[in-house]
Amino acid sequence: MTNIKPIYLLVATTIFLVSQAAIAVGLTDIPNAHRDKYLPAADSLGRALIDGQPHLRLRLRHEEVDDNIPSGSFIASADRAEQLTARVAAGWTTQRYHGFYFRGEVEAGRPLGDDNALNLDDDFRIPPLGPGPNPIAGNRAAEGHAVIPDNEFDEINQFYIGWRSHTGGCPNSPDPCSGNTSFKLGRQEIIYDNHRWVGNILWRNNFQSYDALRFDNTSIKNLSFSYSYINKVKRTFGEKSIFNEWKMDDAHLVNISYTFPDIGKLVGYYYGLDFDDNPRTPFVEGTGAAPPFIGPTSFDSDTYGFRWTGKHAIGDSWDLLTELEWANQDPSDDANDTPTVNFDDNDYYNIELGVRFGGTRVDGLGLMPIGEPTFQIKVGQEVLEGQGDGGNALQTPLATFHAFQGWADKFIAPAGGTDTPAGGIKDTSINLEILGLFGNIIGKNKINIVYHDYEADKSFTGPNGRISDYGKEWNLLWGKPDLFGKKGLLGAIKYADYSEDCGTGAGSDPLFCVDTEKFWLMLQYTYQ
Repeated sequence: MTNIKPIYLLVATTIFLVSQAAIAVGLTDIPNAHRDKYLPAADSLGRALIDGQPHLRLRLRHEEVDDNIPSGSFIASADRAEQLTARVAAGWTTQRYHGFYFRGEVEAGRPLGDDNALNLDDDFRIPPLGPGPNPIAGNRAAEGHAVIPDNEFDEINQFYIGWRSHTGGCPNSPDPCSGNTSFKLGRQEIIYDNHRWVGNILWRNNFQSYDALRFDNTSIKNLSFSYSYINKVKRTFGEKSIFNEWKMDDAHLVNISYTFPDIGKLVGYYYGLDFDDNPRTPFVEGTGAAPPFIGPTSFDSDTYGFRWTGKHAIGDSWDLLTELEWANQDPSDDANDTPTVNFDDNDYYNIELGVRFGGTRVDGLGLMPIGEPTFQIKVGQEVLEGQGDGGNALQTPLATFHAFQGWADKFIAPAGGTDTPAGGIKDTSINLEILGLFGNIIGKNKINIVYHDYEADKSFTGPNGRISDYGKEWNLLWGKPDLFGKKGLLGAIKYADYSEDCGTGAGSDPLFCVDTEKFWLMLQYTYQ
């Protein structure tokens, strides 16, 4: 695999950039209510519109993919991809007038230079243009490249009207005088907790957004309640793609959290999803594959769960970190109308324990230390249950997938986004973060080293025999905010190396039985 920069070259590149002077995807939990930046109240509608605030996000990224495809495969000549892309997102948020405000944002993406990737826009068709055992392989063979799902698009990412109550005494001030009730109606980004079930897929250029009604309330101290009704999901592939959007028959998201001061936060949630037919594909409603390649996969489901995140001081500069989560997903609606498939409910487990030490304090985001460097080590296991042969597995179709199960994205399929194999996934990981190393010389920066070991929750039969192990993966990242002393400018170098353990003769189908390397170099600027 000679196309991707080897480790020593990556390290040398990192040292060079450090000597001259991003975005990390290790996603932390976000507040589940009132996430907007609320501007002060205006005394007239005209002033509310004029005295708003612009925001701008720019991104330039180079990405390379190298799949070690066996020579006899249909896609042996489509084992690599390379793409330079640009993203622009610009918007405006008004001030509040009688509590009401408006937020709009447009975004656009463009591949720059030669098109050396299967971008999943109009280059992905069903039936595929080339030969292969499934649509992914057929379209890769026709295009002659591996997948990089950043394509050309122009889209309205956010367009909604919101309202936030205020409390007596300071109606013209933003937080903490903003009241405890808010709603949003229109196209918006929705994120709950750590993006595991509902997110905006911020790693790809076309962010995921939702046509939805959202209501948040924090009337009771330390308790937050959020409800969202979703009509449509604008996905990450753009208007040219047959996978551009999901229309929903009925979708309800409920998230309730209680914060225990100085201890942690407990979250309970219900996510009920019922997908409508996609008129641009032959997909059966709520499924993630096309005839004759149907699952068993169903995204129509009811998911209930509980999540705990905690931090406990065990010394002047040591913290004990805990993250525990359990959920149960029950296939519903169209899944129950598929008598040929043994759809069953599946559990989700996540257990992470860690320590954070060093550093005298951190900045307001809790990410970048001021003073001595901060070290964080976490050991965890995440399990997405699967039923094995003839059965289904737990799916997370609205998640920010790239943040989970490694950056090589081996368990993602364009058709449905998520693609948990029938045997499920057991992901055991070790995660090391170093914040502010050499901070007295180069300022804030982040180093992230992650190791994953992937197994099947239950062994199952693949195209070339039984599969019980998937593979192992290393992830490396260096990120530098305020690059070159420019506020809002972020630089990042990122690398993923996946080695399959499916067994001899596994071939190139499924693709988690293929060795893969990926490399990214990125600049991003944010003004808001």
